Amino acid sequence: MSKNAKIIDRYWLKHYVSSPPLGLCTLCGNTGVIDTRNVRSPAGVFPGKHSEYCICPNGRCMRKGAAP
Repeated sequence: MSKNAKIIDRYWLKHYVSSPPLGLCTLCGNTGVIDTRNVRSPAGVFPGKHSEYCICPNGRCMRKGAAP
């Protein structure tokens, strides 16, 4: 594991993992994908146009393997 991967892991574990017993990614729910297509900003703008891989281990594995 690279130094950058360890930094991302620590940041993700500190800020984006739900409390035990679940331990789920609060960004993607452990799906590995963050879908912002139907999200609306407080100003009413739709910022998302597509799905993106999450920074969680599942998302990073999917990005590395070029999952659809």
